[in-house]
Amino acid sequence: MKNAGSWAVEFFGSFWDFVDTRGVVRRIVLACAIWMTWKVSEWGMAFADATNLSGVDAAAVVAAVTAPITLFAGAAFKNYIESRR
Repeated sequence: MKNAGSWAVEFFGSFWDFVDTRGVVRRIVLACAIWMTWKVSEWGMAFADATNLSGVDAAAVVAAVTAPITLFAGAAFKNYIESRR
């Protein structure tokens, strides 16, 4: 009979093999990046619609908020594509 420690090591080892071979983590990261980009885009549209700032000032605020998430989403997508090779 196996002891609890070896059973746990075997179980988590096979679980990690399942996660690793199917790319679960890279898909979760990509899905989170897409969701975050969507939410920031929604915020940007709502902000642009409701703000009292001039057009250039509103565009600067929206750009300052959306630029980092766009770079993150691009990096996540690039990493996803490269990890599939």
